[in-house]
This record gives sequence, C-alpha cells and structure tokens, in this order.
Amino acid sequence: MTEETQNIPQSENQDNPITTWKLVKWLIYLFPFLVFYIYNSLHTTKAIKKKDELSKQLKELHSERISLESEITQSSKQSEIAEKLKETGLKELSDPPIKIVREKKD
Repeated sequence: MTEETQNIPQSENQDNPITTWKLVKWLIYLFPFLVFYIYNSLHTTKAIKKKDELSKQLKELHSERISLESEITQSSKQSEIAEKLKETGLKELSDPPIKIVREKKD
C-alpha cells in the first residue's frame, strides 16, 4: 500500500488545490446571491403582512363609512329634522315661501 501512495503522479496532487480554489471562487460568487435571496424573501413576507393588515383596515373603514352615511341620511330626513326642531319651538312651514319682488326706482 505504501508503494501505491508513492506511485501517485504529481499532477493528481496538484489538482486537489485547484479544485478547492474553484470551489472557493464558486462559493464567493454564490454568497451574495444567497444573501440577496434571503433578504428578498424576508422583505416580501413583510410586505405581504403589511398588505393584509391594510386590507383589513380598509374593510373596517369602508363598513364604518357606510354606517355613518346611513346615519346622516336618516338624520337629514325632513321628518327627523321636524322632530328635532319641535323642541326649540320652530315649526315646519305649511305654506310655500313667497317671492318678494321689489320695484326699481329710477
């Protein structure tokens, strides 16, 4: 067995460091891509979570807007306003308003 290890050609011993160097160069090129990939996936996950939260808020605000609009519509009806004004002593007009015409004096 010792004779076999001594009979190894010199070129095989030199290939090993070159192969190692090629592997190191490949890893040096691969490392920035891995870092970018990890950053990109984390950033995307964060953006998706934020989008979901904003979507929930938008739905809540939309339902709140609809309820406020219905309250405003309900409270601005003539019958509702008449009831509120009864407490102050104001009455609803039963006759239409009259247009006052002023004669021009030259």
